[in-house]
Amino acid sequence: MILRASMARNQTGGEAMLDTKDFTWRIPNFSKLKDEIYSDAFFAGGSRWRVLCFPKGNEVDFLSLYLDFADGETMPAGWSKYVEFSITIVNQISGRLSRKFCSTHVFKEQEEDWGFTSFIGLDELHSLSKGFLVDDALVIKARVTTEQELSISAGDPEVIEPESETESRGVPSTPPLSSNKVARTNTITSPCSSSVKLTSRNLIAELSTMASCGELTTSVDGIPGSNADDRWSGLVQQQRQILNKFFGMSLEAISEANSFDHIQQAVLKFAEHATDPFEKTVLKDLVSRLVEFRDSIPRSLTIVETSSDVEKSTVQATKDLEGRLVQRQKQLKFLESEVSRIEEEEMKVEAEIQRLRALRVKLVNEKNLTVGEMEVANREASKELGELKGKQLERKQARENKLRAKERLARSNASWKLFKENLGL
Repeated sequence: MILRASMARNQTGGEAMLDTKDFTWRIPNFSKLKDEIYSDAFFAGGSRWRVLCFPKGNEVDFLSLYLDFADGETMPAGWSKYVEFSITIVNQISGRLSRKFCSTHVFKEQEEDWGFTSFIGLDELHSLSKGFLVDDALVIKARVTTEQELSISAGDPEVIEPESETESRGVPSTPPLSSNKVARTNTITSPCSSSVKLTSRNLIAELSTMASCGELTTSVDGIPGSNADDRWSGLVQQQRQILNKFFGMSLEAISEANSFDHIQQAVLKFAEHATDPFEKTVLKDLVSRLVEFRDSIPRSLTIVETSSDVEKSTVQATKDLEGRLVQRQKQLKFLESEVSRIEEEEMKVEAEIQRLRALRVKLVNEKNLTVGEMEVANREASKELGELKGKQLERKQARENKLRAKERLARSNASWKLFKENLGL
């Protein structure tokens, strides 16, 4: 759960235009960094913003990321800035595995940065297989939405702002750090890749050795015998033995060994010299099915693996969202009771308005702040409820895809076994 400060929109009472800006920060040589670094500044709502990064974590074993208000020193006393923002670390292998967190905050004096202390575990971040660090470069994206209220003074340094998305090259800056860092405790773990477990490793190694030595395509001249008929019969028997070895493997193992071409060669030689008409028909059908298996089996394996990954990721995401919704429900109940309590006290104050004017003003302000916080909580709860439904749908689709792929594999293996039976192997 994200801890947040009290929120207030447009204290002057007017309606301000919202300004949304996207920013991309590419940090090279990331694993060599030790101390916190700031990105280049970018504009949103007429003010300068930066991303603050702790490569080794802000006193935790996680990557820590914050949004920093860069114009704090030039602001008048009592300033505040309501902001909705998100920070994403880009997965450079698969965009769907990128890690993104969102928050809202009222930036003000003594609270000039806000974000996520536990964004992603350092072990997961630095794992080469996860895809967050490629060529030792980390890519961070930020989206900032705020009210267009503040403007840059004449004394501010000039910063060129692009039309859409800016990119920082990771040059560190060293302004003082704010003490208001917020821990993100319910980070989502990324899905782990699953591998297909095969039981024919020794047979695969043997067949690969045979292929490299040319043993799978023996010619008739190399078969001893008293005459040509004996040699042809020996060749057919050899192809039978070769096919029998392949029929002892699953289609998944054959695909991993890349042996469909070897099987096809053996089948063609077998069919060329087979004398049984039924056997010839079966072998011809097998050749056409081998072409189908060569394409369909890898696709089915990929679907099974991808669907398993998606299912695992959505399980954790669903748990996180359910946990957040429980917290939202408790928060809303508390805030509703607070509003009711304040309204009751407001009525008492109205009866004694001459004597308690100062207290009434204080309570009205407290009520407005609480209602504003409740509105934000309602909006975030609605958003998270939508995300939960999307994850549940995605999980259901992944499960269905996985089942269909397994059914296709089962049907293919059943067909494969039938060929063996038809050939009498």
